[in-house]
Amino acid sequence: MGVLVKKVELTWWERLYVVSVAIGMGVTFKHFIKQLLTPTSKRYTIQYPDMKKEMPKGYRGLHELKRFEDGAIKCVACFMCQEACPARCISIEAEEFSELNFTQGFEEKRPATFKIDMLRCIFCGMCEEACPKDAIWLRDNYELAAYDRLSMNFGKWDLINTYAEPDGKARLTQAEESPMTPSRRTVAL
Repeated sequence: MGVLVKKVELTWWERLYVVSVAIGMGVTFKHFIKQLLTPTSKRYTIQYPDMKKEMPKGYRGLHELKRFEDGAIKCVACFMCQEACPARCISIEAEEFSELNFTQGFEEKRPATFKIDMLRCIFCGMCEEACPKDAIWLRDNYELAAYDRLSMNFGKWDLINTYAEPDGKARLTQAEESPMTPSRRTVAL
């Protein structure tokens, strides 16, 4: 099956793009004059490092894996978030709990690895809606920057320690959370 493409012949004047550039510069100049004539009290500027913009309710920012009060992860590795993700940026590997942990009231499975490629994520919130245990949340944090692509692959430890606890407790360090889970980050609050 072929694709039909209509070839458009441009005139000499259209090939110069003078009119298009002049229209674009006119729009830019109009916004420049509008900002000059607006009183400084009505200008909306945030001094970013010192002040942060308050995001509207329902904003979907960075991911967080929630924990119970005792520090155990809420995720039971049901793969619902992985299946619901349209960008296919979530990958989970499950591990079984021992019989001892199951008799103490824990779930049967937990994620051995939980990875999110933040460069592929489109922040749609489908993973949050699909989670039956309310284990993954998208918060209102919009600060997402890195120097390389590898540091944008967030693992389980990174997602658990995204935010400080609401009661002011410090986040768990990697050694306190799980000595078996390797991670690039060793930062604690």
